[in-house]
Amino acid sequence: MKKFALALAAVLVLAMACGGGAATPEQVVQRFLEAWNSGDGDGVVGCMSSEGLVELDGFIEILRAAPDESVAQLAMMGIEFTPEEVAELTVGQFLGAMLTSEAASADMPDLSNVEIGETVIAEDGQTAVVNVTADGESEELELVLEDGNWKISKTP
Repeated sequence: MKKFALALAAVLVLAMACGGGAATPEQVVQRFLEAWNSGDGDGVVGCMSSEGLVELDGFIEILRAAPDESVAQLAMMGIEFTPEEVAELTVGQFLGAMLTSEAASADMPDLSNVEIGETVIAEDGQTAVVNVTADGESEELELVLEDGNWKISKTP
């Protein structure tokens, strides 16, 4: 019986670590940072709210509307896609390419040394603010409760 309980506990911990179950706002921020720093665009998207993704979705639609021109513009940023790939491009694929391109990521925030601080959850339990510090500068990341899961409402 003890082995079963330990095995069940291990499965639950793994499920929560891989996105199953409700994560705390701090855990979502940690997942976001890990995905950002490893170039995992889909992981970044998985941590963001639907509202936070609206602007990126609009940008992807612009790229899809003119795949040939988009390929040329992306190539100037060190990102290589074919017109066919651009026509089917997802936000996760685009972010992954941006985060792993030396040229494109040079203009993006460096999130490799971020400390997660205090979290304040609103009284209604629908929003939270997680304080983060990078290079001595503090910022508040806003999160929203969406379909029972905490999501970052906008990227840094």
